Amino acid sequence: MFAAYVGPSMNPTLCEPEMMEIVPYGSRPLRIGDVVFCLPPKADQPVVHRVARVTPAGITTRGDNNTREDPYLLHPKDIKGQVVAAWRGRKRREISGGLQGRLTGRWFCWQRILDRAVAGLLRPPYRALSRRGNIAHLLPLRFRPRVVVFHAQGQDQFRLLMGKQVVGQYDDRKRQWQIQRPFRLFVDERVLPKQKEKDLSG
Repeated sequence: MFAAYVGPSMNPTLCEPEMMEIVPYGSRPLRIGDVVFCLPPKADQPVVHRVARVTPAGITTRGDNNTREDPYLLHPKDIKGQVVAAWRGRKRREISGGLQGRLTGRWFCWQRILDRAVAGLLRPPYRALSRRGNIAHLLPLRFRPRVVVFHAQGQDQFRLLMGKQVVGQYDDRKRQWQIQRPFRLFVDERVLPKQKEKDLSG
């Protein structure tokens, strides 16, 4: 089975607009560290997260880009399969599960903690440089991030791509762009489309 990955919760393990290769478990055991495609209780949309714990009460999961475990418990019937690979065009990349997946998930957790510590020191000069947008104009046009529109979950969504990598997205609820560091330095946010323009073009 194949499904398109949407959202930031499993970055950098999975990134839009990759296609996920999903294999049913069958008789294989579920392991801590596996990335699973599941339908949580009372949810309308499937979720792709990593297995964090397996207990008699149920299975807990967490996205590699999230700081907390998901607030629900899963049961075997809720898990539709394991994500074993991600496809970007014709390029296939394996997704680790089990012990290796567990170590990968922990590494990303420590990386976030270190990132927060460093970010606290660098945030003031980073914000000042990104607000001016001067660095963005130094890049040749073909290297600058570009805005594309994805149709997902019944609506158009703005994404910011640098090469083939999604580096930002427009948050409809907050009505602002969410751009990964350090890519905000290479973007003049004043020229990016906003919600009002999106509504007018619809």
